[in-house]
Parts: sequence; C-alpha cells; structure tokens
Amino acid sequence: MKIIILDTPEFKIDGGAYFGVVPKIIWQKKYPCDENNMCAASCRSILVDDGKRVILFDTGIGEEPEEKTKDLYFTDYSQNLEINLKKQGYLPEQITDVVLTHLHFDHCGGNTKIDKNTRKKLIAFPNAEFYVSKDQFENANNPNYRERSSYMPENWKIIQEAGKLNIIEKEFFLTNEIELKLFYGHTAGLMLPIIRTKDKTIFFTGDLIPARASVPLAWVSAYDLFPLTSIEEKQKILNQAADENWLLVFQHDYYCEACYVEKTERGVRAKEAIKFLEI
Repeated sequence: MKIIILDTPEFKIDGGAYFGVVPKIIWQKKYPCDENNMCAASCRSILVDDGKRVILFDTGIGEEPEEKTKDLYFTDYSQNLEINLKKQGYLPEQITDVVLTHLHFDHCGGNTKIDKNTRKKLIAFPNAEFYVSKDQFENANNPNYRERSSYMPENWKIIQEAGKLNIIEKEFFLTNEIELKLFYGHTAGLMLPIIRTKDKTIFFTGDLIPARASVPLAWVSAYDLFPLTSIEEKQKILNQAADENWLLVFQHDYYCEACYVEKTERGVRAKEAIKFLEI
C-alpha cells in the first residue's frame, strides 16, 4: 500500500477563528501569526494506492479563478493538486475514488476544473466515484446561516448529475484497510478516514483536529458548529489514538504534517512534529 501526502492551495485563517476561546497570548506560542493575526494554513489531501484502487481524500480549494475576487483567505495557488499528483506518477484519470470529508469549499473545490478550450466546468477526476455523508450532503444543500458562505454547490452538482456522487448513511469500511468515521462537532457528518497498514494506523484528522496545536481538548476552532460535541469527539478518538499508537496526519497545520500522541496528567498531548516522508 502506498500512502502519499499531497499539497493543494494554501490559505490564511484568523488566529482567533483557528483556536476559538484560547487567548492569543497562549496560542501564538504554539502557532505563529502575522501582524494581522492571520495564521498560515496548509490544505493537504491524502492519496492511498492499495494496488487495486487509487483513493483520494479531499481535493482542496481548487484552481485559481480567472476573475479576481476579494479573497478574505489570502489563498496561495502555488500548490496545485493535479501537478502534485503528476509529480507522484499519477494522472487524474487514474483516481478510482474521491472521499470528501465534507463539502466546505476548501475541501472539495478541486472536484471540478475548467476546460481550457471550451471554458466548461468538468469533473476533475472523470473515472472516480465520489463519496460524502448523507448528513453533510443534506446540510450543504440546505445550509444553516453560519455555514452558508462555506458551501459552493458548483463543487458537487455536476458530480451528482453524472451519477457519481455516493451518499453514505453510516460509518463503513471503504476497503478492508480504510474505515470511514462520522463526526458532528465541526459540521454535520464530517467523514474522516482511519487507514490501517501492516505496521501502522494513520488517522487523517481533517477539521476535527486541524493542527498539532489543536490536540488539547479546549483548543476548538470557532468554525465548529457544536464545540462541546467536538470536545467529546476529540477526547474519544485521541484516547484511542494514544492507546493504539496511531499516527495523526494534519490537514491544515502549515508547520506539522504529522505526529503521535501520548497520555499525560493533563490529558492527551501531541509528541514532536514528524515529516510524513521520514516515516
């Protein structure tokens, strides 16, 4: 089994939004910010090649728009999912499955692309089956006031119309090695993978634990709809990760790709940062 980390366009998040009720005097010691309190954030995807299927988890923000718009996230498009796929020896046509953790714009914007000749929107991974949870799909199509601006239906409508969007109603195993778990603190039906290899278990933390600094239970993003639910979900999954020595891979941490965690007198805490390629 091959597991590859892929970078997609990066952006910036307000530190107060990133770390919620944690005061800046505390969080800035763990995660740097600029003079405007903006924190650099990665937007990683994971590719898993088990020899039969080539599975991609999330597709990032997507292509740089041709028409410049006011970008409150200061997006840096120097990282490109398709280019980074090709650097690893894969073409978009080889992707068999795309698992969407949820439908916020920074996780599914790369589902589609613009044909340079016809200027029409196309499915970026034409041979793939796409997966999203039922709760998230319903939430995205009937968004609440807080999340409304995070959903862009053009990122999934043409996939749905093509009959390629699979709506998942409960937790399940996509393959024998990949379990998809549902969470409800950040947004309804956040779907995150636990990947088990012969010698390692990897948890792609998504927006449940966006950064290494977010491991302590109280460090919950202001973007989470139900912070107390997030705390309960984090506590349960982090205890299991510590007990079973899982490797956590962070989707949004600009400075840390991965780490292990351990139980301490103060609760579960992150160990040192690790580069995924070094494992």
